[in-house]
Amino acid sequence: MFREYIFSASSALALSFASLLPIQAKACGDDAPMRDVNVDVAQTSYRVINFVPKGWKLYDKVDGDLNGDGRNDSALVIQKNDPIGMVQNPDGLGSDEYDANPRILIIVFADEKGGYRRVGMNDVIIPDHDSPTISDPYADMSIANGKLFLRLEFFASAGSWTMFNKEFNLRWDGANMNLIGYDMHMVHRASGAVADVSANFLTGKIIISEGNIENEAEKSKVRQMKKPHKYRLEDIENGFQFEPDSNLYSL
Repeated sequence: MFREYIFSASSALALSFASLLPIQAKACGDDAPMRDVNVDVAQTSYRVINFVPKGWKLYDKVDGDLNGDGRNDSALVIQKNDPIGMVQNPDGLGSDEYDANPRILIIVFADEKGGYRRVGMNDVIIPDHDSPTISDPYADMSIANGKLFLRLEFFASAGSWTMFNKEFNLRWDGANMNLIGYDMHMVHRASGAVADVSANFLTGKIIISEGNIENEAEKSKVRQMKKPHKYRLEDIENGFQFEPDSNLYSL
């Protein structure tokens, strides 16, 4: 499956980032299977493992209180367990084999009766590992201070000099898991250029910094989002392509 990650590059500020933005980070896994996440996930259960449907497997899980009731809630990453998704690449660049099966992020809350209910789910925020020349996009997740932190990363052994990591910070508002913070750190391995973007969706402020790994001093500017957004977990699309504001690089 061929994939391009395209970021805005229409302004003078964007041009200053041009050397490090992943304009064309090619995914070379043309043999990766078509994406299929048509699956029924339980709404409630007395066991967390029962939120993993037949034909899927538990990929990762973290526990912690996400709604302030003192009980341990859970965030799960599940992955389709389909042999077709195990792509062989014995003669090409990168890994000899990689798992291109899709993953789903699921949030479940513990209740007073000892059971669990599903309160959030997203089947696209974690990009598929669809190329032998890129690292697994999923890094890890954690729960701290009532918030869920999901981390993604991009590194290509061929096709791009750019590497980056992203962190999504989600919090329960009584009805939904909402995105309240977003951070991205990018490095261009050839030029040494670095860029950081930090967005606060509660204040609508974005801090954009740029510099070089040879010079620790970074130039930063703070700007207000053109139109403040409220993203539920379900609203977030491909995590690699996500930008906190449609006019991120405008002056």
